[in-house]
Amino acid sequence: MCNLPPDHRPYTDKYFLRSRLILEREGLNPLVTMQVFFRDGPGVFAGGAEAAAILNAYSPLAGHGGTVRILPEGAPFAPLEPVLHIEGPLKDFIELETLYLGVMSAATSLANGQPEPTPEGVAAKARAIRAAVPDRHLMYFGARHWHFAAEEAFCRAAVSAGFDSCATDAGARAAGRPSGVGTIPHALVLAFAGKLGKEQATREATLAFDRHIEPDCPRVALVDTFNHEVDDALDTARALGSRLSAVRLDTAGELVGQGGVPDDGRPYLTGRGVTVAGTLAVRQALDAAGFSEVGIVLSSGFGNLEKIKAFVAAEKQYGRRLFSSLGIGGLYKSWSATADIVRVDGRDLAKNGRHYRPNPRLKDIW
Repeated sequence: MCNLPPDHRPYTDKYFLRSRLILEREGLNPLVTMQVFFRDGPGVFAGGAEAAAILNAYSPLAGHGGTVRILPEGAPFAPLEPVLHIEGPLKDFIELETLYLGVMSAATSLANGQPEPTPEGVAAKARAIRAAVPDRHLMYFGARHWHFAAEEAFCRAAVSAGFDSCATDAGARAAGRPSGVGTIPHALVLAFAGKLGKEQATREATLAFDRHIEPDCPRVALVDTFNHEVDDALDTARALGSRLSAVRLDTAGELVGQGGVPDDGRPYLTGRGVTVAGTLAVRQALDAAGFSEVGIVLSSGFGNLEKIKAFVAAEKQYGRRLFSSLGIGGLYKSWSATADIVRVDGRDLAKNGRHYRPNPRLKDIW
């Protein structure tokens, strides 16, 4: 039997809680298709029963005609192959992504020979990262990478070793912080894209955040959803003006960010994902347009010390701070599950670099 907490919300990344509130207040609840995959593999899948139990316990999805299909426990899978498919109203399950990804990531990691992470290991990695960037805000974003039962211990370890904040309320409070941090996920941007189109979605999702979320929460726009990192950063900065604290880059590992440089043999500086070249393009565009006070938050792959060091070295070369904070999940090794909305109201619509993938091997849960 699954030992689930009485309330899922303390273990949910804060930006999903805020997103559901925004959807509610905006009267927005599209029918979406969500698919989950692993980049690692091939391997054997585990954790599906507990993921299904989470959806059953906390979501009205079954009563609303939702569909859940999942790969059988112990079944082999390939990298990028969908292991979980959810279809239903977005508000029914947007708050559950952190938990179901975490239990699948932990169980699948262990089933494929990964060692179980420890708070001591988390603290050691966090200390090394803090030493590399002593003057930036560091956020622990790892709740989705391991089982929720470890969240408090891992957050305490990360904060004790120098991190500033955590993404879940449970983790933050365990670490002596008042609450979790986080602003906008791709799911919220895609919900607005389904209604308004891609060109307006990033700006309008951020404006909705500004309308409905407490004023003391920094306004941080997620600008990579459609691979228009420069354009959407400028569009959102013009719309919010001085209220915009920062933009966040989380460019998919399948893509070169707008303004970036294809791989020329310099790792982390060029190529796909969040790179120095792509970040520099956004920084220079914001500066040129008069938004030099807007910061840049980076996430995706910054558990890698070599990547962090490449960015720090680039700052010295260019004489300009490229980022104000880092969101970091990778303080230990895991086979991390990733979830993406791939359809909205029956139409193909996803973060650029991701798309719907059929998998006839999935079995119906509902």
